[in-house]
Amino acid sequence: MLGKIYKKAQGATEYLIVLAIVIIIALIVVGVMGGIPGIGGGASGRSNAAFWAGQDVAFTSYAVSAAGTDTVILKNNLRNTITVNDLVVNGVDLAAGESLAAGSSRTYTGAIAACTASQAYSYAASVAYTDSATSASYNLTGNGQKLEGTCAT
Repeated sequence: MLGKIYKKAQGATEYLIVLAIVIIIALIVVGVMGGIPGIGGGASGRSNAAFWAGQDVAFTSYAVSAAGTDTVILKNNLRNTITVNDLVVNGVDLAAGESLAAGSSRTYTGAIAACTASQAYSYAASVAYTDSATSASYNLTGNGQKLEGTCAT
C-alpha cells in the first residue's frame, strides 16, 4: 500500500518538473521572438538590418541621432555601376543622380527625423536606381522591412 503512494508521488513530481521545463522553454522562445515588450525586441531590428544588408543596393549601416546628424551608408552589391536616382528614408530625400561603382559604398547624411536618445525608431526606406550596363531602372522598397534601431545621443 505504501509503495503505491510513493509511485504516485514520484509520478506527480516528475510531471511537475517536466511541466516547469516546458514553461521555461516557452517563455524563452516568446521573449526571443519579441512577444514580451522590452524583451527580445532587438531580434526584429537585427533581421531587418540583415535584410537590408543583403540587397543588391544595400543599407550596410545607418544611425539616427538626437543631435540631428543622421547617417546612412549605401553599398552597391551589383557587378555594374549604378546611378542612385532617389534615396528616401522616412520621407526625406538624401540623394539623387549620384553614381555608385560596383562594390563601393557611400555615406549619406541628413536630418532624417527628430528622435530622443535611447528611443526606438522604425523608418521606411527606398532606393530607386538605374543599372548603367542595362539602363534598367529598379525601385527597392523593402517590402515592408524598415530601418530599425535605437536613437543615438
